[in-house]
Amino acid sequence: MISLRRMVLFLSVFIVANVSAFGYPNFLEDYKADKFTNPANKEVICNFCHMSSSGGDERNDFGKAFETGGEKFTPMLRAQFPERFAYPRVKVSDTLTIHFSDPENKVVVVDSGGTRAEVNVEKKTVNGKEGTSGGDIAQTAPPQPAQSRPSAQSNRTPTRSEVPGDPYAHEGVFFGGHIVDLPSGLSERQGGVNFWIGHRFPEKLFSESSPGNLFGFDSIATVAFGVRVGLTDRVSVQVARSGFFRTIEFASNLQVSRQADGMPVTLGVRASVEGRNNFVRHNRPWVGYQPSIQVVAVRTFADRVSLSAVPTFAFNTRNEDSLFPMNEPEHDNTIAMGVGLGIRVLKATTLVGEWVPRVWGYRGERVDRPELSFGVQQGTYRHAFSLVFSTMQPLTVARYAQGAGGGATGADHFGIGFNIFRKLR
Repeated sequence: MISLRRMVLFLSVFIVANVSAFGYPNFLEDYKADKFTNPANKEVICNFCHMSSSGGDERNDFGKAFETGGEKFTPMLRAQFPERFAYPRVKVSDTLTIHFSDPENKVVVVDSGGTRAEVNVEKKTVNGKEGTSGGDIAQTAPPQPAQSRPSAQSNRTPTRSEVPGDPYAHEGVFFGGHIVDLPSGLSERQGGVNFWIGHRFPEKLFSESSPGNLFGFDSIATVAFGVRVGLTDRVSVQVARSGFFRTIEFASNLQVSRQADGMPVTLGVRASVEGRNNFVRHNRPWVGYQPSIQVVAVRTFADRVSLSAVPTFAFNTRNEDSLFPMNEPEHDNTIAMGVGLGIRVLKATTLVGEWVPRVWGYRGERVDRPELSFGVQQGTYRHAFSLVFSTMQPLTVARYAQGAGGGATGADHFGIGFNIFRKLR
């Protein structure tokens, strides 16, 4: 059996190793190896992209433009920050400059009258717009102002998002990786790392004794924490642990799409398996290994409202050893339909709620009601804090799929809790 101390040590080493492995030096080396790197910048440090010399904090204008463009040194990025690169430029007139900032000589950037346009000579396109035959004039969108940063308009980032912070620290108006318990649909790119920790307090929130018990904060919490790492721009893996029966969960995520121009919805598939007792099998009839599959769909409207639908298929949810009264004990599996809502009320503040009614199958023990939660999220550049109120405590898929009957206490009431999310990279 893996002790709690060993598990915490393992996760600590895992996090530190990943921060080191996926940190800024790769980008600095990529910049130094770029064909058009300015020789004067060969000894650059972290504040080349960040606000401080130590790195890890908010990025400066160059860092944000680099991040929004997919963390690649593009011809447009070089033309936007010509002092950081050395490439041929021709000043035709006071209002017209040609940037030959593509090492493959397929693209030139035309700076005219304070605006820039990317001309692909090989494909005969301007800002991605193809030319027409027969002498007609093809019209393209207005070129980008010379002093503005590129907007995030790819399948990997939300379209024209006004939500502040790292675009990979939120999905629509949902900050962090969870709505409350349901996954938020958040994408993770290759090499990305994030950390999450959640607390749920079982004390009844709305009662006469609540103020004296600090609304539940005096009670012993169920704690869960996890780390997620992006293997590719579409595939990520996650490991998490809940204090509820010492449950460990292993999960993988496939990002099918992300809402952007031409893509109306963020869609992902999440597969996981959780096991009690630190995933160690004992000589018992029911060992608690519980696989699950979730489809996560999120649609955001005007950067103010996000709606989420999360069909959840959880298997082996019934504990055959339990002595508590069971709801529909003839079933071993549970199908639930999670629904989430987020309303952004301030620049970085979102009101969230979720409801997880069960559609079919086993419905938990003692209490037969779907999980219901609400809360408020506060986001920063790469952090998110959520104060939540929920009828669930365990924070694992197989438990909240059963509803309130899958909770730690079997009580049908709201308890207070919180989630903390931190994007490490």
